[in-house]
Amino acid sequence: MARICLYCARFPFDAFRVAPLGIGYIASYLVYKGVVCEEDIRIVDSVEEAIRFSPEIVGISSVSQVLKDARGFAMKCKEATGCLTVLGGYHVSCIPQRLPEEFDIGVLGEGEVSFAEFVYKFTRDQLRQQSLREIRGICYRQNGRIVQTQARELIANIDELPWPYRHKCYSLEEPVFTSRGCPYRCTFCASHAFWKGSIRFRSAKSVVEEITYLVEAYKPKQITILDDLWMANKKRFREIIEQLVERRIPQKVTFSGFCRSNLVSEEDILLFKRMNYRFVRFGAETGSEALLQRIKGKGISISDHQRVIDLCFKYGLACAASFMFGVHGETREDLELTKKFLRKNRGKCHISGFYLCNPIPGTTIWDELVKKGKVTEELEFERLQLDFLKPNFTWDNILYFNEENVPLREFKAIIEDIKREFITQPNKSKRS
Repeated sequence: MARICLYCARFPFDAFRVAPLGIGYIASYLVYKGVVCEEDIRIVDSVEEAIRFSPEIVGISSVSQVLKDARGFAMKCKEATGCLTVLGGYHVSCIPQRLPEEFDIGVLGEGEVSFAEFVYKFTRDQLRQQSLREIRGICYRQNGRIVQTQARELIANIDELPWPYRHKCYSLEEPVFTSRGCPYRCTFCASHAFWKGSIRFRSAKSVVEEITYLVEAYKPKQITILDDLWMANKKRFREIIEQLVERRIPQKVTFSGFCRSNLVSEEDILLFKRMNYRFVRFGAETGSEALLQRIKGKGISISDHQRVIDLCFKYGLACAASFMFGVHGETREDLELTKKFLRKNRGKCHISGFYLCNPIPGTTIWDELVKKGKVTEELEFERLQLDFLKPNFTWDNILYFNEENVPLREFKAIIEDIKREFITQPNKSKRS
């Protein structure tokens, strides 16, 4: 059997905070299907650890903004061990025709079945050009060009997947996926493209059993639900909470996860309370009604944001929201409305994400800027900066596409003012 290393690309200053579940699912599926034995597969945290394992295959998951790390990791492993290198994740799935030269294979979209078929053929010395064409959902090089095979259908019942392999405990927080995909199509998010516009839910029973196991086996302080929108199915949402309460799980651990403000009712806030939610988090993005509906759709409004904040305050739940700036078309008035919204909710809602809008392959914003000739697939993806608060953020090499509405110098001053007022010296939340 093949020796396989799996790695999740990241920024060099970002240590793993929670288990990397994407590659954890890949590892557990390979073992579940009998393609490899557990001792022949290793999830690694560093290139040195990978090289010591002497892998024959290195699989790396990467989003666009950390592609530099993925490429460097693959190159070093290949030079040291001669291994085959495989790239999966959002980046290669959205622009497979730009498979980086350090990689032999790209796995596109949902990767468990495609990667398992690839490993199966490798272990039986059946990895030929013809056999590669038979594997759905991959891309590879042939005669100097990228070949993309037929798309792989999504796994219909994700309850059938084994729970992800967790090779170590990184902190007192354990992550969980309870669904795959999102029913919405925010213009800045690549989830819709990656999951082919679908959303699939695990059953309440499956979710509760995994959470119960994690609480008993790992004794975390918090369970973080990583889904794009785990509460989209309200019936299942209630069932999960009822079953957790019945097992007295909320008495042993806190929870956190994302929601969408237009979906949250007073009943949902009370359910979050029963679940022992540490805080309710949603993507506010902006305080401008017009800009919000342009980037997130017409079914959501600033009044939805305000309702969630007020309900959380009413019932004593911490509330957090993420904000995005620099969207193509954002005006000075939009920025002023966001500052007004933040001031109105000072002490009731804190900023949990402070982001710059950059074009990511697979998003509507990327497609629009490609059509306008402002970006191409040859973009230096290491220049992508999505988080104003990351240690590597710099104004010197910034990608900014809204100069005609708010010049960069003015935009920088506004952002730094918001940071000083709401992040560097935030007011502590208190009830009146």
